[in-house]
Amino acid sequence: MNINFDNVSFKYIEKPILKDASFSISENDKIGIIGVNGTGKTTLLKLIYGTELPNKGVINKSGGIRINYLEQDSHYDDNISLLNIIMKESTVDNPIKEYEATSILSKLGFDDPNITVKNFSGGQLKRLSLAKVLVTPCDFLILDEPTNHLDNETIMWLEKYLIKFKKAIIMVTHDRYFLERVCTKMLELDHGNTYMYDANYSRFLELKAERIENEKKAMQKLKSILRTEKEWMNRGVEARRTKSKARIERFNELSKIKFNVDNKMEISSVSTRIGSKLISIKNGSKSFGDKLLFDNFNFELSHSDIIGVIGSNGCGKTTLFKILLGEEELTSGIIDRGETLKIGYFSQTFNDVNPDLRVIDFIKNEQNLIETLDGTLDASEVLERFLFDKELQYSKIGMLSGGEKKRLMLVNVLIKNPNMLLLDEPTNDLDIYTLELLEDYLINFKGPIMVVSHDRYFLDKICNRLLVINDKKITESMKSFSEYLAEEKEVKKEVVKGVDTREKRKTIPYAIKKEFEALEIDINKLDERMSFLKSELNNSSNDYVKLMDYQKELDTLSEEYDIKSLRYLEILELMSSNN
Repeated sequence: MNINFDNVSFKYIEKPILKDASFSISENDKIGIIGVNGTGKTTLLKLIYGTELPNKGVINKSGGIRINYLEQDSHYDDNISLLNIIMKESTVDNPIKEYEATSILSKLGFDDPNITVKNFSGGQLKRLSLAKVLVTPCDFLILDEPTNHLDNETIMWLEKYLIKFKKAIIMVTHDRYFLERVCTKMLELDHGNTYMYDANYSRFLELKAERIENEKKAMQKLKSILRTEKEWMNRGVEARRTKSKARIERFNELSKIKFNVDNKMEISSVSTRIGSKLISIKNGSKSFGDKLLFDNFNFELSHSDIIGVIGSNGCGKTTLFKILLGEEELTSGIIDRGETLKIGYFSQTFNDVNPDLRVIDFIKNEQNLIETLDGTLDASEVLERFLFDKELQYSKIGMLSGGEKKRLMLVNVLIKNPNMLLLDEPTNDLDIYTLELLEDYLINFKGPIMVVSHDRYFLDKICNRLLVINDKKITESMKSFSEYLAEEKEVKKEVVKGVDTREKRKTIPYAIKKEFEALEIDINKLDERMSFLKSELNNSSNDYVKLMDYQKELDTLSEEYDIKSLRYLEILELMSSNN
């Protein structure tokens, strides 16, 4: 099972996405696609899947390849249950067991498989789509930002699931820990060129640094040759007549070379004066009707704070930000805000932005002239500093990639020279390069920052403390985010060990017991069939067609055996703890 790109080129309008790309993806590869927002990572996924076709070249796929594709956005019929949405993918040749569908939905936060998607948020739709592509049999799995909208417990579960996954994976993700642990190859997109690295993420960084250094040396040599040739061309007509026509043509070709210059996202904000009093909360609580989000919350913000606000989806993180902004009131308690605070708020959503508005006009409408430490900059100059070149500045907002829209919203927040930042999921859809630049900016920001994010690497790098919203309480932790997660994992193990076994006996439903019995029968049957097939393969038969059929069946059964055995062991562990 292979997918081969043979001199493939693709343009989006006039923007080159791929230029004569040639590479292969095999059935055992786990590939992470790396590139700056707008370089065409999602377009490359669509070319692999087949919803986009190349302008030039050929994409060859082995016969019968089954590809599952997790897109960034999905839409479903409001009247169909979650379970039926998944079971529609089941076929005679590639059946989906109902208990497998129910189990994967549960893992992704859907305890009731019979509800419909009516009133689902974008995050819930993404998790449903993820459940569907994971449980549907395939040979290649394509994932576009699979960790977006997942809480950290689910991200870690997905990480383990994909590490054990025995088919090919091609993914785009900004989660650097996820890339490091799941992927064994990196495919980099850079100005239409593709570079395949046989490496995980950390090794990729080393190899890329070596490549860039070698390219710089090559460019310096080319520039030196170009200078020499230019001096010769400038000596006059008589001197050139004595030289070959080939040398003149060589100069003309060299002159066409464009030397790539590394861009930097930077803006040296003029600090707005910030007083000694920032924000404090005493005995704060927040409820919506009968639903309590948190109570007895005491908080004091300091000037040097970079605080990560963490908790499961729906626990009240965004509501806390709205309280700090004054858009929501505490149900009880006191909040005191400093008069000199100028808060820059980055929201998860920007649906109210006119998609037909040009990028440059959007920023001009907000603020045409921006004061910085480097002097007064106009909107165009500021956009250039955030990697929006002249061409991109005159694009409509609706034509931007998800990451480019995020970057534009960051510009919109930072040009107003805030002295405090509230950032609600700023990392979703940003490319890794922009993430690194954003991290550097935030670490050097002159003022307190509070950020909601599920990006473990991002939080580990910038935060000096955490606010944890859990079990209707907000508590503080001075640990790094990774240390906090590791500690929580150990605590959960201890809690499980200490639970009253009489209570546990009550928690095992009849359906789980029946599933366990069915799994035991299925696993025994699979074991018998696999033993038979292995025996047949070991015989020195010359019927190669039959041998290939046996091997194909064995591979399919082996995958089914692994899935069922894993589920069997999960239930066995649960039942054992109740004896």
